[in-house]
Amino acid sequence: MNYEEHFDQSAQIRSNHWNSIGNLHQDVITHLINPVFMGGPEWPSTRQAFVIVDTPSGTIIASDGLSDPYNDFDENPDNQAYNGVGCEFYIECNENLGSFDQIKSSWQFTVVYQAAQLAAGNPNIASIIEENMYVSTELYHCTVPASFLNEHERVGVLLGLSSKQIPAQLELTLETIRLVNVTLLTKEELDYINANGSEGRVEIAKKLEELPTAGKSFLERKSVV
Repeated sequence: MNYEEHFDQSAQIRSNHWNSIGNLHQDVITHLINPVFMGGPEWPSTRQAFVIVDTPSGTIIASDGLSDPYNDFDENPDNQAYNGVGCEFYIECNENLGSFDQIKSSWQFTVVYQAAQLAAGNPNIASIIEENMYVSTELYHCTVPASFLNEHERVGVLLGLSSKQIPAQLELTLETIRLVNVTLLTKEELDYINANGSEGRVEIAKKLEELPTAGKSFLERKSVV
C-alpha cells in the first residue's frame, strides 16, 4: 500500500474503534492555520485533529493524527514501518461536556491538546512510555484552576494509566499503536512525584488505578497523597 492507502485505512480503523466505545462526533477539533507554520511541532502527516466521543459515563477527547503514516512514506524507507509516533492521546471525563464549542473551550481539551503537542515533538514517546509504564510531565497553557498549577504555572499529568473502557493498544496498518490515557494530577500529587522520583510516580499511579474513577480526569477528585 502507498501513503494514501495507509493514511485512509488507519484513519478508518481509529474511527471504527472510537465508534465501538461511544458516539463519535462527525466534527473534529482542528486549526484554521496549522501550528507547524507558526513554529509548532510537526505531526506525522502534518494533519492535526482531535475527535470527540460521548459515552454513558462521560466525554472522551482524543488526538487524531499522531499515528498517521509519515507524509514522506512513499519516498523514505526509514518511515515505512511506523504509524507516526505510535501513539494517540486521550482524556476521559466523568461527565458529558456539552456542545462542540463548549468542548473546544474546555480545560480538558487544553490538557489533552498540550499533551499531544508534547508527543509530536518527541517521536520516541511510545518507547518511553513502554519502558517506564507511567510517565509524568508538566504542561503549559492549560486552563485549569490556579490551585492545580505549580510555581512555574505548569500543571502535572500522568501518562499511561489503565482505562476501564479504552484498551491500551490498537492495531493499525503498519504497527500496533498505544492509546495513552492523560490523567490530570493535583498539585500535591505532582509535588510528591517531583520529590520522590520514579518510585513516587509509580505509587501515585497505583493509587489512582485503585479508584473507582480510574482513568478519568475531573477537578473534584481528591488527591491520593
